[in-house]
Amino acid sequence: MRKSWPSTALAVLRRVRWWQWTLVVLGILCLTVFLVRQPLTRYATHRALKSIPGWEADASEAHLSFFPLRYTVSQLHLVPDDKSLPIFYVERLDTGVFWGDLLRGRVNAWANLDHVKMTFFIIPIHIPDLAAILQKTMPLAVERMQCKGGEITVAFRHTRSDDPQKPEGDGPQLWFHDLEATVEGLATRPELEPHATTLALRTTMARTGKLSAFVTVDLLTPGAITFAGQLGLVGLKLADLDSVLGPAGLRLDGTFDLKARFAVDHGKLTGALEPVLKHGRVEALSGDLGKQLELALADEGIQLLSDRVPERNALVTIVPLHGTLNRPKLDVWAAVSGVFRNAFVVGLSEALQQLPTPNPETQTAASAAHR
Repeated sequence: MRKSWPSTALAVLRRVRWWQWTLVVLGILCLTVFLVRQPLTRYATHRALKSIPGWEADASEAHLSFFPLRYTVSQLHLVPDDKSLPIFYVERLDTGVFWGDLLRGRVNAWANLDHVKMTFFIIPIHIPDLAAILQKTMPLAVERMQCKGGEITVAFRHTRSDDPQKPEGDGPQLWFHDLEATVEGLATRPELEPHATTLALRTTMARTGKLSAFVTVDLLTPGAITFAGQLGLVGLKLADLDSVLGPAGLRLDGTFDLKARFAVDHGKLTGALEPVLKHGRVEALSGDLGKQLELALADEGIQLLSDRVPERNALVTIVPLHGTLNRPKLDVWAAVSGVFRNAFVVGLSEALQQLPTPNPETQTAASAAHR
C-alpha cells in the first residue's frame, strides 16, 4: 500500500539533521536580508538625516554591501538652519569598516568623498571643540579619508543668500577648485592611533594659483592647539583677487609665490615665510597697505607678526614669524585655516613693501586703465 504524500514528507523531514536545518534557516535569513537591506538602508539613512538637529539634510540614494562592508550615500546635502554656518554637498560618499579589524574587536574605518562642494562665510563664529566631540563618540579609528574633485567657495559675507541655487551670493569670494585631500590617522581615542592626524591637500586658488599644504595636528588634547605644517603657493596672478581686494581699496598686479612653514605649540606660533613677487604693481586707493590686506583677508583671532628688518628685500628673503592664537575656544581646524590665511596676508604684505608707492595724482587714471 502506497503511503500518502504527507506521510512521505514527514518521514523525509525526520531524517534531516540539525545542521541541515541550521543551513536552511541561515539561507532563508540571508535571502531575507538581501531582499530588504537596500530599502531598509534608504529608510534608515533618510530618517537619520532628517533627525539632525539644526540642519536640513537629505540624500537621493543609499546602499549597503557586506563584502566588502561598505556604505554609500549619493547626492548628500547638508544645509544648516543658521545661515551663517557653512553648507556642504557631496556627490558620492563611500565609507566602510575593515572586516579583519572588526573581528578583532576594533573599528577601523575608511572613507572616500567624490565631488564635494563646500561654501564658507567669513565671520567670527564659535566652532565646537572637535577633540572633545571625538572623545565622546564610540572608539573609532579612520585609517584614511580621501576627497577628490572638491570645490570650496569662501564668501566674504555674513550669511548665505536667500537664493538656494547660489548661496554664496554675488559679493566678493574666493574659489578653490580641483581639490584633492587626504586625512590619515583620525581617531577618537589616543590608544587607537599613536600617530598625529595628518592632512595633505592640493588645489587651485582662484584661476591660477597652485596651492599645496601639509599639516600634522593633535586632535585629542582638548584646549591644547598644537600642530605643524607647511604651505606652498605657485603662480597666483594677483589680478584674480580684484573682487576681494577691490572693496578694501586695493588693486594688485603681478604673480605671487609663497612658501611657509609653521609650528604651533599650545597656541604659541613660530615659523617662516618666503614670499616671491614677480612683475608686481600695487594701486592702493586709500589707507595703509597692510591694513587693507588685513581687512580683506586676515583672521582677526590669529596674530602673525613678522620679524621684518627695515630695508630688507622681502622679495627674496625668508621672513621669520611669531605670534599667538588668541581667540577664545578656538577649534584646532579653525586655527589651522586661520594660520593659512594670515600667512598669505603677511607674506603678500612683505612682498609688496618693496614696491614704489603709487602717485596719488595718477591713481584715478591707473584705476581706469586697470578696469
